[in-house]
Amino acid sequence: MTRRSSHYDLFAREGDYPELDIEGAVARLSSALSLRTVYETPETTDFGPFDELYELMRGSYPKIAEHGSFERIGHSVLVTIPGTDSELPCVLLLAHQDVVGVVPGTEDSWVHDPFGGHVDDEWIWGRGALDIKEMLMGELEAVELLLALHGRPRRTIVLAFGEDEEVQSHGAKALAAELERRGVRATFSLDEGVSTFSDAAAYGAPGTTISDVGLSQKGYLNLRLTVRGAGGHSSNPFGGTSLERLCTAVVSLRGALWKPSLTPVVARTFELLSSRITLDPFASLARDVTVNTDAIAEAASRSRELFPLVTTTMAVDQVFGSSPAPNVMPADASAIINFRLMPGVTDAHVLEWARGAVGDDVEVEVLHYTPAGRLDDPRGFGYDELVEVMEAYHPGAVVVPSIVCGGTDSVHYEAMCEKLLRMTPFRPEADELARGLHGVNERISRRVYAQGIRVMTALLERCAL
Repeated sequence: MTRRSSHYDLFAREGDYPELDIEGAVARLSSALSLRTVYETPETTDFGPFDELYELMRGSYPKIAEHGSFERIGHSVLVTIPGTDSELPCVLLLAHQDVVGVVPGTEDSWVHDPFGGHVDDEWIWGRGALDIKEMLMGELEAVELLLALHGRPRRTIVLAFGEDEEVQSHGAKALAAELERRGVRATFSLDEGVSTFSDAAAYGAPGTTISDVGLSQKGYLNLRLTVRGAGGHSSNPFGGTSLERLCTAVVSLRGALWKPSLTPVVARTFELLSSRITLDPFASLARDVTVNTDAIAEAASRSRELFPLVTTTMAVDQVFGSSPAPNVMPADASAIINFRLMPGVTDAHVLEWARGAVGDDVEVEVLHYTPAGRLDDPRGFGYDELVEVMEAYHPGAVVVPSIVCGGTDSVHYEAMCEKLLRMTPFRPEADELARGLHGVNERISRRVYAQGIRVMTALLERCAL
């Protein structure tokens, strides 16, 4: 009988760092998961669990307390371990304290209390086990182990933990502003990003396992379209109802979408995979990525997996104002459309494009906007070391650069950080991530957690000592 392959087949060097107190690390993560750090609004959030998490961090890592400092900026946390060479830019480790709540109606589907921090022989259970208290506590574990093994590092290490990444990221903005005010510079940062391995079949290289490092992130924009209408009896819909005209406007936007394009980051991924790509259309196109850039982008746009990486996307998610009866015309009708913006595309670009596509009959307004991240170079200090460490601890996985299609706090640190890396070194199986992330029965295995701490420690040894 053939054994089913496992992501653990990609794990190596699990005997490194015998000094790592895995049971203690598991217990500390369990304690963090038991705290209901759900951020709602500044007025309605219960900050008691955030206070408890701060005290847990301060009291659990004596080496960090000895060599560094814990501070709070609002309810966000800043940890600084000064290096022996103050001229060197620091290493910046990012995470966030807040977690999403439990979806109403799913409470009985949880095997264990989502805020119980349950631990068994294999798993650590609870909301935040994958997003991303495992990274927050794991970064602290790695820094504590580094200090125990080597003492004070040459390069300053800063850890910044926002309070509301799942909502508005005001905490990350405040932390970044404070670091800039102090004149702190970072050589690179590490934040959450793609956190599992995947098969490169979408790139035409089935059987090749890849691990993504996000070197940018897409922007976030909500637009509202509004069409005014007087309502009335449906027997005389002269000129079309407001809802009909709204639908026409949406169709007009859909027909005017951006042409796909290949960023240097995604182009580099195709270059790295080119010798492994066996399936067309990419097998022939990737032989010369520079010449075939447009053709690769067009082919990628027809792939469900690659589509978000090559174009600004538009999702029509909410419609308001329909009539209460089929013989009554609606009054004002509106739709909210969510855009995920490619690097270089701004809210002003989309606003101008949308108004040109829908015409003067439709009102267009911006409801919320977070800019896309800058595109960083898939080479250089920090990135090269992360690739080296990941390939050492997960041989068989090819590390490739990519763009994060969701949001992270990283974008707020651009002004003080030379390179922003987005990749979680805690690598669960894909089905665990898909089911548990913001879903039911979120959990992380002891083995995954321990390996992630080793990766973090090895990265710091290469970059901070």
